[in-house]
Amino acid sequence: MKIRWMQKIEVFLKEILKKKFAILGVGSSLRGDDGVGPYISEILSEYNSDSFLSINGDLVPENFTHDLKEFNPNYVLIIDAAFLGKSPGEVELIKANAIKNVSFSSHSMPLSILGKYLEQKIGASIYIMGIQAKSLDFGSDMSEEVKKSADRLIDIFKKELT
Repeated sequence: MKIRWMQKIEVFLKEILKKKFAILGVGSSLRGDDGVGPYISEILSEYNSDSFLSINGDLVPENFTHDLKEFNPNYVLIIDAAFLGKSPGEVELIKANAIKNVSFSSHSMPLSILGKYLEQKIGASIYIMGIQAKSLDFGSDMSEEVKKSADRLIDIFKKELT
């Protein structure tokens, strides 16, 4: 795992966690690394408060736009497995309206469209955190590389949220 991207993510998270902030985990735990978004969002949901909301959007994140609108965050971070052309577990943070040359996992609505919709609907800044997948095979477990990155991200969130 390269430290450089994690330090960049940590600086970003420390800054936006000072504001009203929501996470929307996307993917399916039945498809290996595709479950990374729900994995992170489920663990972090125990920290939900007036200023932080974590939602497991599963394969239908568009079903949670009303919840996000009601919460009215300054920032929304959509977390999903992605194909970034990087090593498994590497993370890239992308502004929703700047997505290019990235393929996200198995849900039906493209995250670029969801991100733009949320930006217009709730007025929040929308970011997508893509975590490079190793395998999306049905019935497989999350790869060690992706789980290690997810756990490191969870630790950063917990440190900032407590």
